[in-house]
Amino acid sequence: MVARAREKLAGRDAVFLLGDAAAPPVGEERYDAVLVRHVLWALPEPRRALRHWRDLLRPGGRLVLVEGVWGTVNPAGIPQETLTALLAPMARELRVERLSGDRALWGRDVDDERYAVVAVPD
Repeated sequence: MVARAREKLAGRDAVFLLGDAAAPPVGEERYDAVLVRHVLWALPEPRRALRHWRDLLRPGGRLVLVEGVWGTVNPAGIPQETLTALLAPMARELRVERLSGDRALWGRDVDDERYAVVAVPD
């Protein structure tokens, strides 16, 4: 995936890092936003990852998490209620945006739970 991304962004000012998604190798850098899409549900310790990502933010920064629950027979993912419960103790503001009904986002109609959460940490 990294090789393909490098090809797509050849000639642009882009940096690619390989490392632990729960604790990216960014040193002391701080960011205005941390955007994570369909990753948290697969991590063994989502609460720890959320705390680490929060700590990567500058004051006033935002966590933007796109997640969901896919499938009906063997569902995979993280329900919105679970994610917002994990974020509540560390965020002064949480906003949930339902994404399931937007065909343009997925290229087809979807019936499963898909959503984004924007969190502003304390």
